[in-house]
Amino acid sequence: MKLVLAIFIALAMAAPALAFNAEWHGDFNHRASYSTQGDWSKRTSKDNKSYFGIDGYTNADSVPSPKKNKDDADMFAEVKYRTHLVVSDDEKKVKAVLGLEIGSEKFGSGAAVNGGDKTGEIELRWAYTDIQLPFDPASRVSVGLQPVGYNMLLWSDNAAGVKWTRAEGAWKYSLGWWRTDWDDINSGAGNSDSSENGEIYSADATYKFDNGAVNAFAHFRNQGDDQFVGRTYLADGTVDDPGVTVTRDSTLWLGLSGNASWGDLSAMGTAIYQTGEVKTDSATDDLDRQSYLLHAQADYKVDKTTYTLGGLFTPGDDNDSDGDLDNFDHIDISTSVLGSVIIFDNYADDNSFSQATYVFDKGYKIIYGGVAHKLNAKTKVWGKYFWHNTEEDIAGEDEIGHEFVAGVSYTIMKGLTADINAGYLIAGDLLDELVTGDDADDIFRTDARLRFKF
Repeated sequence: MKLVLAIFIALAMAAPALAFNAEWHGDFNHRASYSTQGDWSKRTSKDNKSYFGIDGYTNADSVPSPKKNKDDADMFAEVKYRTHLVVSDDEKKVKAVLGLEIGSEKFGSGAAVNGGDKTGEIELRWAYTDIQLPFDPASRVSVGLQPVGYNMLLWSDNAAGVKWTRAEGAWKYSLGWWRTDWDDINSGAGNSDSSENGEIYSADATYKFDNGAVNAFAHFRNQGDDQFVGRTYLADGTVDDPGVTVTRDSTLWLGLSGNASWGDLSAMGTAIYQTGEVKTDSATDDLDRQSYLLHAQADYKVDKTTYTLGGLFTPGDDNDSDGDLDNFDHIDISTSVLGSVIIFDNYADDNSFSQATYVFDKGYKIIYGGVAHKLNAKTKVWGKYFWHNTEEDIAGEDEIGHEFVAGVSYTIMKGLTADINAGYLIAGDLLDELVTGDDADDIFRTDARLRFKF
């Protein structure tokens, strides 16, 4: 990492002398959070993990208790700094991007301790070269670790690979190959076992019209061999482990999304179909995948006020012993776009109950609505309501609860904003069922951030 930083600084200083353009960008974000139940800030369902069940067992993670005790309330503050350097020629025919992140260093831990002289975690976020093809100026090829730039509810994070993009007129389309896992366990001479490598092949096309756009996409993932450690579902900290099963998940996603506006009314929607197969080395036959995701949202603007109504649905698996997987899985996303505070990623992301639009393999169904009002050029306030439910029952129930959110955002000066919001979850019947002989407690959480972007 010291070498990477040295290269970063050297390029920034040398690029002008070489007649290249150098741009330094940053997203310097300080976040803080308080919750009456701090253990609900621990990630339960992860955005980049496939969830499924085999023979009565599931690869679920742990779930915090919805019953509050005297030690549950907690507050944390943290640093999340992202910075990237872009070096390009005068005509933008070639550019190189190097991005780093100092991620989620909580005050009092990691590098953020007294004295500040500890070694923190520096992540390599982007490292890619983007080239305009000399024989086709409408085409570009980017190689390396880069933002994938696909649908926000399926795959919107970073990956290492090669992507070709062509834009001409109203059309833009792309092809991509991505290596998601490389297992060199058998690489005595530097060669890996190709049967254990994971990769994704991608294609998409976008058509823009006067008042909106339509995007069609396809992603095929041939996941590397993985170990499935089964456990009984929601076992309150105890694990009934039937052993380790090697799995290989081959999945195809086909999707269509779009957005349009008609005066003060705008709408967007996404429909994704998922199919595939999970191969196992257990006595169980190979498992067939069939699932989908549906999302729609409409916004209506009246003067300085915008009203929002939306819904999202992902099916769950009702029987993990029937040889079929009916639940939906993402590739890698962030759920912060939904605006929940208690359940999904928000300002202090990476510290949420779920970063996926499902709870394990039980799916999700949600209705939400909200109103946002711009008080002046610098200040905006808003409120939102979410009705959270799993699609399939857990402990005989599906209602997680009703969440109410309020927030305010203020632009202090160019590039510098301050934001705060608060959420209150009225616990539903599902959470009550997870507390033996008692009712679940409601959950309060507030997140704040001071963010400088340049």
